[in-house]
Amino acid sequence: MTDDFDMDGISDFDSELDLTIYSTQDELVREVAAQALQVIEDRLLSHGFFHLVLTGGSLGNAISTALVTAWNHAPEMYAGLHIWWSDERFVASDSAERNAHPVHGKLHNSNISVHEALASESGASVSDAVKDYESALKGVVIDLNILGLGPDGHVASLFPGIADLDDDRHIFAITDSPKPPATRISFTMNFINQGREVWIVAGGASKADAVAKIIEGDTSIPASYVSAVERTRLMLDQAAFLAD
Repeated sequence: MTDDFDMDGISDFDSELDLTIYSTQDELVREVAAQALQVIEDRLLSHGFFHLVLTGGSLGNAISTALVTAWNHAPEMYAGLHIWWSDERFVASDSAERNAHPVHGKLHNSNISVHEALASESGASVSDAVKDYESALKGVVIDLNILGLGPDGHVASLFPGIADLDDDRHIFAITDSPKPPATRISFTMNFINQGREVWIVAGGASKADAVAKIIEGDTSIPASYVSAVERTRLMLDQAAFLAD
């Protein structure tokens, strides 16, 4: 079951934020993947290219896995699709901690271009990884950025106390992340908000406090500052919305 939430009665709710609630986390994953595929296919048909940003975490990995399965089932499709990540852990390329791990050895659709940040064994420093990824993103407009949500309200690797809302770069390095691994690269909020669409996805009761703060417009958390150029969505399961 999907609920198109009635925003009447919720004070301070940003009317530009599109809120949708799904019954279970499994349904949330299926719907995010299905709707993303539809958006991708429509724009590839009209424009010939699409820049998609994926995320990590258990929910992000599940969405990535669902997308990879769909892409592999249609090997003749998706020419012009480019895949990026909004943040990446600066660890070994074969580490399960990499946000790109769900595509490693699993994505077999050669029409899709994968853009992954340099890994720790590449011989590059994390600063080099930032420069390399920023160079690859030069001139790119993100069509859809799917972001996970942390219990503390972080998105990408923009944790409370780390996110610099005035940072006009695209990418930056983090060497003291409050959540391991400590060394990462991340999109800035400025670059996230340059995307055409951003979908924040959250499942489970542990996310309910951060979700409530987004809905209330509480700017104490980074996620409340997400605002895409065309459409910003908050896509939840019921546990993330209704937890006590």
